[in-house]
Amino acid sequence: MTDTQQVQCVKCGKAGDVITEPLYLGRLEAEVKSKVCKNCWKAWEAMRVMVINEYQVNLGDESGRELVKNQMKAFLNLGQQPMDTSKLEQNYRPIQ
Repeated sequence: MTDTQQVQCVKCGKAGDVITEPLYLGRLEAEVKSKVCKNCWKAWEAMRVMVINEYQVNLGDESGRELVKNQMKAFLNLGQQPMDTSKLEQNYRPIQ
């Protein structure tokens, strides 16, 4: 049996498995991997789809990518100022 690395997650407040796959976040990747567990990252991946769809984000536009990044920071409790997520919370269904 192998030991799995754990991280103290700022989203759920629990120790969880570290994220091992590449996230392609540039400079932000190290912070996410050091502060967010794999389960909470998976929850963000589902929420990211909703953010893109609900806000009709154009990822080809810098402002669209910035909006998604800011929503990610807020969702994962990475020190971002609270954002208006009421539109998302109405439709959010966690992955089972």
